[in-house]
Amino acid sequence: MIRVVHRTAARTRLRGRGMRGNAQYFEQLRSALAQMAGVRAVRVNPRTESVLLEHDVPIDPLLREAEQRGFLQLDLEPVPGEPYLARVGRALNETDQKMEEASSGRVNLETLAFVGMLTGGIVQVFRGNGLPAGVTLLRYAVEFVAGAAQKELMAQARRSGDAANGSGK
Repeated sequence: MIRVVHRTAARTRLRGRGMRGNAQYFEQLRSALAQMAGVRAVRVNPRTESVLLEHDVPIDPLLREAEQRGFLQLDLEPVPGEPYLARVGRALNETDQKMEEASSGRVNLETLAFVGMLTGGIVQVFRGNGLPAGVTLLRYAVEFVAGAAQKELMAQARRSGDAANGSGK
């Protein structure tokens, strides 16, 4: 059984149960996952039952395919005693990935937040509430764009570095 314990758009950490120290299993899993389309790198640690995936595609379809191929069995039950905010964060990440999948990568929660902040800022300015409400919302909208641009530049630099090192897929 494998559980997703943390995810971002390009990295996902999985944690196993019941396979601690089984180096052969984790090496087979690493090898199988590394050959899947969209996977850039896989690191495993049999002592901690940890698997770190770096990927260029949404993780949910990738994990479903790995499960269908028999590489792993996903544990989708909530973690007993998992903090409420961790569950909320996981639900937001899952929603974000589903939204990206449904829109072919064009819309995600960040995009919706940007549009909401921009719209809210414009509405506040036209209502005569430019300071502080309108300007603050517009500033947050600009920060979303700047943050997204910075993330994209970092991803491009990482891909260029991977290609230069011959480790890109």
